[in-house]
Amino acid sequence: MAHDVFISHSSNNRTIANAVCASLESAGIRCWIAPRDVLPGRSYSGEITRAIQQSRAFVLIFSEHSNNSEQVLREVQLAANSRLHIVQFRIDPVSPSDDLEYYLSGPHWLDAVTPPLENHLAQLRNSMTALLALPRTDAEAAPAPAAPAPPTTAPYASSPAPAPPSVAAKPSTNIWKWVALAVAALLVLGTIVLVAAFIFLRSKTPSPPPTANVTPAPTIASPPLNTKTETSPAPQLSVAPPSPSQALSFEEAERYVKRVNRDMERGDLKAMLGYFDDTVDYYSFGMKDKAVVGELTRQYFVAYPVRAFVPGEIKVQPGPGPDVTTIIFDTRYSVRDVTGASATGHTRTEWDVVRRSDGLKIVRTNWITYPDSTPSP
Repeated sequence: MAHDVFISHSSNNRTIANAVCASLESAGIRCWIAPRDVLPGRSYSGEITRAIQQSRAFVLIFSEHSNNSEQVLREVQLAANSRLHIVQFRIDPVSPSDDLEYYLSGPHWLDAVTPPLENHLAQLRNSMTALLALPRTDAEAAPAPAAPAPPTTAPYASSPAPAPPSVAAKPSTNIWKWVALAVAALLVLGTIVLVAAFIFLRSKTPSPPPTANVTPAPTIASPPLNTKTETSPAPQLSVAPPSPSQALSFEEAERYVKRVNRDMERGDLKAMLGYFDDTVDYYSFGMKDKAVVGELTRQYFVAYPVRAFVPGEIKVQPGPGPDVTTIIFDTRYSVRDVTGASATGHTRTEWDVVRRSDGLKIVRTNWITYPDSTPSP
């Protein structure tokens, strides 16, 4: 999806970054923010690079955490190299590190240290709207004009007259003509000698004796390389079907999806933790234990206190292992963040689930979100 603004932040400030994103998008400013907009299966670093290069402005959630983040530093460097407008949204009263100071000494910045946050979000929203309304300039991206070619002679100095060529050093044209004729004559003579020698040798070659009228013996065709007359059948990989206790029916998967979405709406963090296995392959974060997943879920509940989810089409298919079932489903969502801004859209989600003694557990979850182009009021 096309976007105008890249939002850079430390993972420790994800709640405020999400609030900034929601505020800007409520004003029609298209934003790119990780991990929401990282496409599943794509390189995380590559997605970040492409998103920055395709943006018009760069908003940095500047805090004590981002000030010490190597990832944030690399993103700021990419933004500076891409000549983006860099706007700092300072939420902590700290000075930029030496590395960041090199890139942040000149760009715009907004002080958002003092509460309430909503007032600063409105100021940022107005500033970004005005900044993006400026006409695009090609001067920054235009290549520098090529330097003029140096003069071939020194200025104000007259070129010396060229010295006349030496008559003795210039060979006579007539001599070269005679040399060329001699070479051509030698080539013709050599060709004649070669042809005569070939004719002479051929006339001296004896003719082959007459052959008797003998029926040639039949030739035996060479056998093909694959001479085996019996072939053993190729080994077949056999995977035993899951036992009835492991199989997951569509009805059970449908109830499970609806139950999880209902607890997400209610913000029941304890119930949500019960749906995950001890370790989870969690979106672009990779393998995480249940405590990390719980903290990320808690931050989401804080950032979006009002939530509504309506599951749609559900598909059930065999997973990557005999004990794993993959559930794929669409969910229609409507959320409202801490600033009061709302957003709607739908999400495509994949779960790999296994059956444990205490119920179904999610061992892998991945999703991609498709926000509506016009936020709902």
